[in-house]
Amino acid sequence: MHPSGIQFGLSRGLLQLRGEEVLLSDQLLEAISLEAQLHLHLGRPPIQGNFLVDITVRAAQNALGNDQGARRQEIVPFFASLNRTMYYTFCRVAERAGLAHKEPRRLITDNDFWREFCTRAVDVKIKPGKSIAKIQKSLFKVCHEIVKKRYAQNDPDNARHADLIALFMFNFWNATGLLLLERHGATTDVKQPRSRAPG
Repeated sequence: MHPSGIQFGLSRGLLQLRGEEVLLSDQLLEAISLEAQLHLHLGRPPIQGNFLVDITVRAAQNALGNDQGARRQEIVPFFASLNRTMYYTFCRVAERAGLAHKEPRRLITDNDFWREFCTRAVDVKIKPGKSIAKIQKSLFKVCHEIVKKRYAQNDPDNARHADLIALFMFNFWNATGLLLLERHGATTDVKQPRSRAPG
């Protein structure tokens, strides 16, 4: 993020520094997490465009309210890099729960987490003609249950973020091609996730 965007975010409580990393502030993360909980409570699909970015932008806009003191040269770089900052923040939150490991240029899913997901995903009942949306929900349910269990075991103080991080990991797998859903005529085939942890 551009220094002016960082300064803007820090001065308004939207960002924090952890060593050399620029991350979303705890307050903003809490607001995003509540939106993720609402998303699931309302039965919305786990994969829906860039909805996690949309939630993050909306939470930042709500936190700013009617802030008249910001200049365009501060606001533009802040929002231009907000999706990347969101990604780094969610990576760190997932890491604390033992779900993934963040390397400089990639996120690696924890091997045991991925193995358990693959094992349980094989048992998901897929009837001929079942829609992709329903298959996604069934697979997400497996991911969500494992994430909640991991939070209870590894990071109970942050268990409130389980919904958000389950959505993040599931969308990360989808974006990297690990959840391969293909439609062939009237039926839907699910290519089972690869057996190795995604990198």
